[in-house]
Amino acid sequence: MKNKKVLIVDYNDVHRQLMKNLIGQLYTVESVKSGNLALERVANNKFDLILIAIQMPDLDGISIAKAIWRLSSYQYPIIAVSSYSAESARQCFLEIGFIDLINKPIRPKEFLDKIAGFFTSQIENENGSKDSVSILDKNILHQLSKYKSAKNIRSLYIDFLAEFDQLMEKLEIAFEEKNKKNLIENLHTIKGNSGSLGANVIYTVATKADRLARAEDWDTLENMLEKLRNERVLFEKYLEEETTFNL
Repeated sequence: MKNKKVLIVDYNDVHRQLMKNLIGQLYTVESVKSGNLALERVANNKFDLILIAIQMPDLDGISIAKAIWRLSSYQYPIIAVSSYSAESARQCFLEIGFIDLINKPIRPKEFLDKIAGFFTSQIENENGSKDSVSILDKNILHQLSKYKSAKNIRSLYIDFLAEFDQLMEKLEIAFEEKNKKNLIENLHTIKGNSGSLGANVIYTVATKADRLARAEDWDTLENMLEKLRNERVLFEKYLEEETTFNL
């Protein structure tokens, strides 16, 4: 997997070197210690994944991520690295546009498993894999079960689909008008909702659609929006399976 290229952005020399050594076992890796250097590197290179520390002295990690996304039509997959460990923090980062959160202090095995898991799920989705793990993140489902009953969780996902339908209507109008801003805004909401609820395939397709909208690749985007509608149907069918909520 050395063909996969990862960029690490962290001002802390020890953390940066630790992550670099771990990732370097499996992937090609580069690292920088500031937001400005990260922007320079992204402007001249293509990365498959970026890790950004949230607590940075010159420019915080969220601002760096947003600057990277503005810099390129390609919405880089970025993982936040932070000492904020609560599930609410992870959901907040997902809503912003990060694909995941890695907690500090770094635990080598968990760290590598998460990085490898990203690339594995990416390959599965590219190959059209739709097994139960890809469709719905059971870890998030179990987290929800600590606070909600199975009935309430089901209602939560039904509400998610209802809002999804409303957003798709807005996306169709925005696509017809070639309104890039509205396309990105509504796809961003779908990404945040699906990421928070563990609807992995919908999240992945919405992320790809977001990148296409930013690049104004209208023909490919039209096909991706159709795929997004199809994934919604498949997700609803999945929810109808009784085992889904056998918590």
